[in-house]
Amino acid sequence: MKTIGVLLCVLITIAFLSSVMCSTYFFGEQNNQTRLIYRDKVKYEAIPLKKRIKVFSYNGTTPIKFIACYDYQNSDASVNITDGGIGYKYVELRLKSQRSYRLDYAIEIYA
Repeated sequence: MKTIGVLLCVLITIAFLSSVMCSTYFFGEQNNQTRLIYRDKVKYEAIPLKKRIKVFSYNGTTPIKFIACYDYQNSDASVNITDGGIGYKYVELRLKSQRSYRLDYAIEIYA
């Protein structure tokens, strides 16, 4: 019985640390009136000594107010808006990984 309790505590701790140890990029302003309209995960496997670049596109019907991008690798990856964005109904994001790392992002778009 003690083993199950210890195992459960370890699993909860790992889940908490994995959710806390990630880099986050925010674009725009979120308040209590914004609502989530789109959520997606972007994964792109690593290649040794190479940077991975992925272009993510979203095209909706309502203007975007806030974009959140969560990096689960906790790396030096970057996210840039290359087209559209806040105030537009579409957005194009350029995700660029750290050298030899994979891209592993969760992207949330709010209106």
